[in-house]
Amino acid sequence: QVMDVIREAVPDDMQTYWDMTIAAYWAWNVWDAKDGEFHSAQGAGGLGYGFPAALGGALGLGKRTFALAGDGSSLYSTSELAAAVQHDIPVTWLIVDDGGYGILREYMNEAFGKATATELARPDFVKLAESFGVPAFRAEKETLQEVLSQALDAESGPNVVVLETHLKMWELT
Repeated sequence: QVMDVIREAVPDDMQTYWDMTIAAYWAWNVWDAKDGEFHSAQGAGGLGYGFPAALGGALGLGKRTFALAGDGSSLYSTSELAAAVQHDIPVTWLIVDDGGYGILREYMNEAFGKATATELARPDFVKLAESFGVPAFRAEKETLQEVLSQALDAESGPNVVVLETHLKMWELT
């Protein structure tokens, strides 16, 4: 359902950049790039790729791009908010905040019946973005399409949307 909502909100020709997170793992299998392109650095070495890559894409294309990351991988690139503001780069960054390294939590729970050291101390991503002067919005599954569509329609500069939810791998709900 979340992937359907994101696909509905993202314009057909928009370039998308996906970090290592459960939403991206879903996207590898179900995302229809339509007239845009799907960019992803698969594998653990790709943590933190999505937002900086989307900044480069936006600069190269001269138009808004979309980045998606989890809360864990977002921590690798929050400093890039400074560059996005300084250069007024048109990027919408969707952060899926599930409180930790969600995929590792899933793997450990499945393999061992319990996850350890997967929960993260993390910032309030909305407040963090706002502290850089970046417009930021909190969404729930029920409001995601409206909030994300508005963010993607922004005329200039970066913005952030934070979706607090737990996504599961291959759980169809």
